[in-house]
Amino acid sequence: MPEIDFVIEFSRQEQPSIENHKHVRKLLQAVEDSGRQLISDGKHIIGIADGQLPRFCISAAYQGQYGFLKIDGEAICSIADGRFYSTTQRAKLVEVEEALLEADLSDEEQSGLFQVVADIVHSAQVHKYGCTVILDLNSAPLDLQGQRLKEPLDLTREKNLSLARSLSKVDGALHIGADIKLHRFGCLMDGTAIAGEDRARGARFNSALRFTTAQKKLIVVVVSSDKPVSIIRDGLALNAQCRFNPVSLKITSPPDLESWLTVKGI
Repeated sequence: MPEIDFVIEFSRQEQPSIENHKHVRKLLQAVEDSGRQLISDGKHIIGIADGQLPRFCISAAYQGQYGFLKIDGEAICSIADGRFYSTTQRAKLVEVEEALLEADLSDEEQSGLFQVVADIVHSAQVHKYGCTVILDLNSAPLDLQGQRLKEPLDLTREKNLSLARSLSKVDGALHIGADIKLHRFGCLMDGTAIAGEDRARGARFNSALRFTTAQKKLIVVVVSSDKPVSIIRDGLALNAQCRFNPVSLKITSPPDLESWLTVKGI
């Protein structure tokens, strides 16, 4: 406790019990989106702190309907509905990573693009809004219909990436080039109807299918407001589930060669 930079401390006689869930929940509002923390000794809430926590501590970070338990700042599990889960509650974007590995890009470009996309997607998931990101892997970015920037925005800089996260909330898609720069936002994705459309998936998803069918060397990441993430390239959703219905038939052993020749009359 002496290492903690307290903003306020509660008197010993009035420290709220950690088991008083409703009281603790109200106190959490005082530290929400602020960088401050409620400090507990495991039995009571001691006070509110700001700044760096001691080297060893266990923390519960709440993010709406779910949260994370962390040791020394590293998430060890997620919590939701009063239970513990191994999931990180974040899209893994494996298909994006694999598609970038296949592209004609340097390791630095691949890593940079993946980190930028992951950051934007995870922000949309946490704050529960839908967005679309177009990764344009052409040597010269396509001339898309959208709000063009006078100078492309270098997304390797944190302040620019933060701005891109905010621009992703605007209707339309972010247009990010292989140079890891934002070239446009609010982009429209058009194209003719294709056979693989799914009307149950909404306009963003189906527009991405049409658009990537007509335009090559693009990866489109669609985030729905209710969290599902779709990775689309060449008119196909790369992370679509394959529905396999096993047939419950008895599988017999194949005949040996002599039996097969006899049946065939050879």
